[in-house]
Amino acid sequence: METEPSPGESRLQDGANAYQADPDEPLSEAVITAIADSEVIDSLELADEFGPLYDSIDPTALDSLFHATGDTGRSVGSVTFEYARYQVTVDQTGCVALVDLR
Repeated sequence: METEPSPGESRLQDGANAYQADPDEPLSEAVITAIADSEVIDSLELADEFGPLYDSIDPTALDSLFHATGDTGRSVGSVTFEYARYQVTVDQTGCVALVDLR
């Protein structure tokens, strides 16, 4: 039996470095949360440790990339970039996959 995580609980999946964003969660926030969970640090400390996300990718563009509009559905595909010693892949389902580059 699987249970949904409570607010504030890690949604990083066991055995896989993947995080599933909530449907209304901006993808840029999902990336920050996934890496903070993986690094076991507070998400507010992530920028202090590794620099801001916008040094790797435009957070606004990432958030709007797979955003559904009234006329069209979500874009299909994924985007991959490096941030905080991880190769980060985000897809249209809100899955954030992390590959540790260390």
